[in-house]
Amino acid sequence: MKKITAIYSAYRLSILILLTTILFGCEKTKIQFGQDFTDNSYSNIILVDTITAELSTVYSDSVPTSASGTMLAGDYVDNIFGKVTAKSFFEVSPPAFTELPTSSTFDSLELILRPGKTYYGDTTYDIQLSVYQLKNELLFPLYQTQFFNNNDFDVDPVPLGSINTLLSPNNTDSISIRLNDATGKNLFELYKSKDYAMQSTPNFLTYFKGLQLAASSTGMHAVYGFHDSVIMRLHYHVTDIFSENKFLDFPFYNNDNKQFNQVKTERSGTPLSVFNSTNNEVVSTSTNNTAFIQPLTGLMAKVKFPTIRNLLLRPDYLKILKAELVVKPVKGSYNGNMPLPTELLAYTTDQRNFFGSPLASVVSGASASETGNLTTDPIYNENTFYTYDVTSYLQQQILVSTANQNGLLLAPPVASSIAGIRRAIIGDQKNTQGPLQLKIYYVSVNP
Repeated sequence: MKKITAIYSAYRLSILILLTTILFGCEKTKIQFGQDFTDNSYSNIILVDTITAELSTVYSDSVPTSASGTMLAGDYVDNIFGKVTAKSFFEVSPPAFTELPTSSTFDSLELILRPGKTYYGDTTYDIQLSVYQLKNELLFPLYQTQFFNNNDFDVDPVPLGSINTLLSPNNTDSISIRLNDATGKNLFELYKSKDYAMQSTPNFLTYFKGLQLAASSTGMHAVYGFHDSVIMRLHYHVTDIFSENKFLDFPFYNNDNKQFNQVKTERSGTPLSVFNSTNNEVVSTSTNNTAFIQPLTGLMAKVKFPTIRNLLLRPDYLKILKAELVVKPVKGSYNGNMPLPTELLAYTTDQRNFFGSPLASVVSGASASETGNLTTDPIYNENTFYTYDVTSYLQQQILVSTANQNGLLLAPPVASSIAGIRRAIIGDQKNTQGPLQLKIYYVSVNP
């Protein structure tokens, strides 16, 4: 009897050791989230990077460019985006009234421009700019309160003046374009005689319709941006005992919001020739696994998440805890002449591709738009990327049960996107030179 009891005790001990080994040998590292997730049960955090992020390029044939604060002029041939040509249309107002002595004599007329450190293209060549006089007033079409990049107005084909000089992109010194003497003398006589045209801005704009700043007929190798504080200055002198030099300023006028930049492209023979008014969205798989961003010529990238609801099919799925989108410019697609946008917002949108609100995150207790937090790798160009916290956005999108065409439009902030020409080429998830990445962390519940 004692022998049987001993055997039984040894058997129980063996079973206990075996169960202990099994329990402790299969246990995973677990994180307790408490009432927020599992009602005091234990959960794991799972990383998923296989959810599809679909990339496409969206095209719009008209972009509003009124009152950008920048006057763009020049042209540049980009082997990817095609030839880009920019012209600025603007108005000036008459000088404040001053009684001129009868001995006043006209000297010269000039247009004074202040560079704004904005450029696109090769700045090692001379700039060749011309100033043209408008034939008609800058009037909005019916029901329109702004001008677009494809608007145009006729000009006198003979320029009022031209310049050919080298302009350093970081130079902020003013440059001057000498204008036609006959035009200057005529304006001077009208002012001196207190003509009706000089008595108010509306009167003056009826007479002197406005100006266009554009590349000369010989063309350029870059597009430059200038501050809209342009001045048309009329120089004269007064002869008394001594000769005294004076001037009258015709200041830039934009109280009517009519200054605008025309930006046109010629894309035949480029990868972007597929876009037109009817073919306005092309998936990245049709454009060599890339998407294109150049807002002033109507190009934006769109990211959709068509398979996000596949997470719901996982038996252990509970909730998206964190999601990060990493957008990488294609290696070799940017340089000093064609810099990347420093900020790239992610605007919510739907199948119509209209701008919604930008993604925002809380910084120091306040909500702020996400700008992409551009990280650059100037030496190897291997680790240049934009990052976005898409947690809240995907938590919302996973609840959409219908065919979901929502997405995010990637573009610079509106103010900077119309103030200069910037471009970016980004890759989709299959692009080896700039792969898009979507990292989703979800809470996994163990029964």
